[in-house]
Amino acid sequence: MKNPLIYYGIIALGAIALIAGVVLLVTATKASPHHLSSYGALGVGAVLLIGGIVGMIVAKPKAAAK
Repeated sequence: MKNPLIYYGIIALGAIALIAGVVLLVTATKASPHHLSSYGALGVGAVLLIGGIVGMIVAKPKAAAK
């Protein structure tokens, strides 16, 4: 995949998932615990961020690599 827009989208989704995980973690109460979904969102967000950044580094365009 040579299109960097795909990786920007993956990074944006990762950031949104991280924000959702933090919100769920902060708003969890004893009446409505969100502990599993918040940790899941944090994990997915971290994986998407790392995947987007690594994808951008590994798949550099040929013109920039020369």
